This record gives sequence, C-alpha cells and structure tokens, in this order.
Amino acid sequence: MSYVYCPRNSPLTIAAEAGDTEAMRQLIEGHCRDDLEQCWMWVYLAQLLGTDLMRDEYYAIHEDGTPYDDDVGWPAFVDGRGGVELDPLDAEKDAAARIAAEQRFNDFDLIE
Repeated sequence: MSYVYCPRNSPLTIAAEAGDTEAMRQLIEGHCRDDLEQCWMWVYLAQLLGTDLMRDEYYAIHEDGTPYDDDVGWPAFVDGRGGVELDPLDAEKDAAARIAAEQRFNDFDLIE
C-alpha cells in the first residue's frame, strides 16, 4: 500500500507534532512512507527529543512474555522491533529536514 502524503489533521500527525515519538514512527512506517524528506524530519525530531527511531529494540523474554531473568533460567525468546530504515536524502533535502525538525523542536515548551 502506498501513501503520497502525510495527513495534516489526522490524530497521528497531531500526536507526532506534540512530541509523541511512537506516532512519528507510525507515520514513517505508514502514511508518510513516500515522503522521504518528511520521514527524515520525524527521525531528526525524535532524536532531538531523545529517541533514536533508527535503533533496533530487541530484548530477551520468557515464554509467557515477561522480561528474561537468567537467574530463573529456561529458554529465552527474542521480542522487540527493528529500527526505522530509510533511504538517504541528498544534502540539500537532508539540511531542510534537519532545519524543519529543529524549528518544530524549538516550538515545544519543554520548561516544567
């Protein structure tokens, strides 16, 4: 399935624009997939917020889904997900994506 744009007023986009990095991941992997510059903007924004969407997140679990404890033993299973994989941008588009991410990041009110 191919999408040609990121829906501006969708709940997912609104959540991503509010700093929800899981929403950013979902936009990258779904609705915005064909807009590479937009995808990279979400990756860079997530990095500014402390989340690396490109990093794999795998971990060991027990058969029942609880975190693996080697003191307990028994077989371990792998759970998690791979990082986002995107084709690289040319230098001009990459710079634009980074600037857009920084502008959005600067709009956040991070003072508690």
